[in-house]
Amino acid sequence: MKILQTLDCYYPKFDGPTNVITNYSKSLQKVKHADVDVFVPRFPNYTDNQPFRVFRVKSIPTADGYYQGTPGLDKKLKKTLKENKYEIIHLHSPFTMGRFFANYGKKHNIPTIFSFHTKFKEDFERILHLKPLVNFMMHYMMKTINTCDYVLTVSQGAAEELRSYGYKKEITVITNGTDLVYPENAAELIGKVDEKHALSGQKNVFLSVGRIVENKRIDLVLNALKIVKERGYDFRFLIVGDGSYKEKLESNVRRLDLEDKVIFTGKIMDRALLSGYYLRSDLFMFPSTFDTASLAPIEAAALKLPSLMTRGCSTAEIITENRNGFLADDNVQSWADTICRIVDDKELLAAAKENCYKEVYRTWDDVCEEVYAFYEKAIREKKNAKK
Repeated sequence: MKILQTLDCYYPKFDGPTNVITNYSKSLQKVKHADVDVFVPRFPNYTDNQPFRVFRVKSIPTADGYYQGTPGLDKKLKKTLKENKYEIIHLHSPFTMGRFFANYGKKHNIPTIFSFHTKFKEDFERILHLKPLVNFMMHYMMKTINTCDYVLTVSQGAAEELRSYGYKKEITVITNGTDLVYPENAAELIGKVDEKHALSGQKNVFLSVGRIVENKRIDLVLNALKIVKERGYDFRFLIVGDGSYKEKLESNVRRLDLEDKVIFTGKIMDRALLSGYYLRSDLFMFPSTFDTASLAPIEAAALKLPSLMTRGCSTAEIITENRNGFLADDNVQSWADTICRIVDDKELLAAAKENCYKEVYRTWDDVCEEVYAFYEKAIREKKNAKK
């Protein structure tokens, strides 16, 4: 099968959809021997190193160091598309790249699939502020999505969000996976983390992994941990990542008198070392209600690390409470009480570590078995419609 995937943002910028499209492409090639090409905006002075073909499309600079694809102005792209006969087009974002390929698929009768990853309206409202601009972007996005033949989401919550935007057609849910596996040298990796952060013998190690931005709501965890500390519990909270909110978060750590408890590690790109942080930790903290289906709790589960999430958030759909993970109400007191309850009940936590590995952990190869079957169905239905 010859597959075209596209995204409006790609390396060296990195986010959840970047991770998804990369692992889709790797697994589709490895497991299904598919021929996968990824089309993304050109980024100056960056060379791709992927096991699949990455085509960089003409682009222009935008805010915060991002580049916006201008596929309609790229003559080389038109030549590339003429030379390749794609059977399926899969869009992972709805902006200039997505719009171009949605229209291309429609024009050339190629089945097009859109994956909904992000609560776009909330992002637009946070960034743009002006209602007319938000409405314009929502209209632009929905026109792209409605042009596509099929829509996938990563959770039921994401499907409900898209419905709230006015989408009427069928939605299929295919959840995310991870490329992390439980390593043979787990003790060695744990030792590296212990040595790096003087954690040898430390009990109650908590972890957060991801971009440090305000809507990840790490402040809620910090405020809960202030209470946990006041109750006499000893712990360390490792915050892995970087982002625009890091300086403010560091300030809040000082304000809450948690400097002796909280460790900012910075961004960790070495996946083996990142596994060491998951392995060394006792509980993964995920307070966000913004994410439709974060990859981080699935990564954690691959290393037998259960998550504490906010009750009712989309990502928490993978959790069976007090079995393979934990839930707290959306307030500081509930988070503090739940954290204390978990660390006090060693048997409950030990069982959750094993159960999350068995029940939450899911590989990208597993995901791509479903995705490939969906592609086959889409191609078959498109051919039948032509008869």
